[in-house]
Amino acid sequence: MIRKTESEFIAPYLKDASNFLGGHAEEVVIPETSDELADFLKNETRPVTIAGAGTGLTASRIPSGGIVISLERLNIIMKEEEGRVRVGPAVTLNELQSFLVPTGWFYPPNPTEAWASLGGNLATNASGSRSYKYGVTRDYVEEVELVLVDGRKTFLQRGLKITEPLAFEDGSKIIFPEIAYQSPECKNAAGYFVRPGMDWLDLFIGSDGTLGIFTEIVLRLIPRPDDFVSGVLFFDEERSCWELVPKIKSSDRKKIDPCSLEYFDRNALKKLKSKYKNIPNHSAAALFFEQDVIKMKDRGLVLENWYKFLREENIMLDDSWFAQGPKDVRMFHDFRHDVPAIINEENSRVGRVKLGTDMAVPDKYFMSMMRFYKETMEASDFDYVMFGHFGDNHLHINFLPEESQRDAAQKLCDQMVSQILEWGGTVSAEHGIGKLKKKYFAKMVGPNGLKDLNKIKHCLNPENRLGAGNLL
Repeated sequence: MIRKTESEFIAPYLKDASNFLGGHAEEVVIPETSDELADFLKNETRPVTIAGAGTGLTASRIPSGGIVISLERLNIIMKEEEGRVRVGPAVTLNELQSFLVPTGWFYPPNPTEAWASLGGNLATNASGSRSYKYGVTRDYVEEVELVLVDGRKTFLQRGLKITEPLAFEDGSKIIFPEIAYQSPECKNAAGYFVRPGMDWLDLFIGSDGTLGIFTEIVLRLIPRPDDFVSGVLFFDEERSCWELVPKIKSSDRKKIDPCSLEYFDRNALKKLKSKYKNIPNHSAAALFFEQDVIKMKDRGLVLENWYKFLREENIMLDDSWFAQGPKDVRMFHDFRHDVPAIINEENSRVGRVKLGTDMAVPDKYFMSMMRFYKETMEASDFDYVMFGHFGDNHLHINFLPEESQRDAAQKLCDQMVSQILEWGGTVSAEHGIGKLKKKYFAKMVGPNGLKDLNKIKHCLNPENRLGAGNLL
């Protein structure tokens, strides 16, 4: 086990992509094995914060004292039986996908940050651009090795329901408390996942580093599609882009069946223009789509189905981009991922703490959400960028105010949260709550919901030593 107490060694663990300041810790501990971690925790009384790869946007990994535990040495990756892979929590998405290339298997979740750790992905139930068809991280986790903050260890597999006790290696057990709270029905990464009769495993996924520590993970895979058909459609008017999405969703799935539907507003395209000079000058919005092609022999038919559909909807194909091969597919994904990367780099350069939305609503409120966002942002007097996952009714609005406009931007964000909650939505569909969105989460679940969620937390982290300051 490596232990670091010098300030210069601790400093890198006090920051993440949120640019949140004020983190501090007495020590960084880096275990070599899960047993070493468990033994250490059995004799530890200080607050514990788990450090992932530092790509998070809600300051979850930034400690408020105590110790930081970095799992960077837990980075095994090995193939299990067909359709499964075993990884350590420090393995990144990039490393996993590279490992899988020669195997014929595919891990569908595609979060924006490819260098995020899989342990961090589980902690936030990360999703990404392909969640519209493929789902989220939770849908692919089959088994975990888990350590509580008091050092107790257990192996959790699919099928162990919360109606049964959770047993640990030392013979102790935990009973799930009786509560009334249930998670929203839309895409959601806010707070503990709670549904009647669910698996214990699902409770820990998305728990923002406050219930347990993932030390080994078994993921389910699917056969790798032979190819993807993808394109970027450009629109003269934003509303034309919005109106196309419900038509895509209601189309014949045998012909049009996208796994990704990603939106870019006018301001996002302006940011991208510096790198992608061939973006049409008249563009007010863009839509990236992607559809998996199971067998290569069907690629031409899938592409023709898209051409036919788009012609019938009067989409100008001459202004659109369509991938002609793997190089274009990679370029289109870069196009999608470059938007938040540009914004995060700009925030870091000017020292601006990230202020943005990560909200989603049920399908029936999609157009209402878009009109509300557009009207609200146009009435403001500061810069912003809007992009995100149209398939899940899940958009990111990044507020880019000057320092003097910060309070006004915060009030506008508060206003948006109130409206989204009126529509039965969530304050976080992808990034989690961490330290930055606790106020919104409390508003979302209400006083009774907070009491119920604290009951869950008390069973597993009774002294609030794990992930203190996150979520609740």
